[in-house]
Amino acid sequence: MAPRVRLSTQRRRSAALLLRRVAYGESDWIVQLFTEVDGAVSAIARRARRSSKRFAALEPLHLLRVEYEVSDSRDLATLTEVKLQLPRLGLTTSLAKMEAAGSALRWVRGTITRNTPEPRLWAETNSLLDRLVLCDETQVLAKLAGAGLRLLDAAGWGLELGQCVRCAKVCPENSRVRIDVPAGGVVCRHCGSVGKVASSLQRRRFVEAVEGVDGPIDTVGAKLAIDLVTSAFEAHGRGEAT
Repeated sequence: MAPRVRLSTQRRRSAALLLRRVAYGESDWIVQLFTEVDGAVSAIARRARRSSKRFAALEPLHLLRVEYEVSDSRDLATLTEVKLQLPRLGLTTSLAKMEAAGSALRWVRGTITRNTPEPRLWAETNSLLDRLVLCDETQVLAKLAGAGLRLLDAAGWGLELGQCVRCAKVCPENSRVRIDVPAGGVVCRHCGSVGKVASSLQRRRFVEAVEGVDGPIDTVGAKLAIDLVTSAFEAHGRGEAT
């Protein structure tokens, strides 16, 4: 008789954000978490839909403290405990802030990988959520735009905004440019420029945002940046960007 193989099970603890939850069976949730320790973690929360107490804190936007078990024999971890580490109630009372936070979490959800800590993405995502709590609603789009450009850079997919991605010609300081997302950034006129047009001021604000300067991106510029960031995350998710 072959000896029984002992399966390795580890108990893990981490700060986390809830990215998605899906009903499973009669009483469980399958959840996707962005954890500080392990990056993406998919886990089953058993009887979570029947218990009003055990997983009451399992809500998006708030910073959670989770405990889960991982096993060599299972793709899914088992969520054993969820606590509210930092509530962000200021997000839940504003539709604009909730939508901005949701956009950022969707960007991150398509980027992080299993068992791979992402400290820059983690820090930037939580920083944005905290800033959204405190900011005025008129600042929401600008905050999301700046953070989105930094998230893209943290993922290794930052847009080249200083020179043409094809010929390396430096962008003239006072000229508008075209940003070709699949190509990875600015493409000059001589290289067959296509894509979204950004003014010289908008491009400068985008560069400052990537460098960590939360400058005054106006509403038009913020919407352009958010569109570029969303397109870039989607293109990389489909494997269509360089």
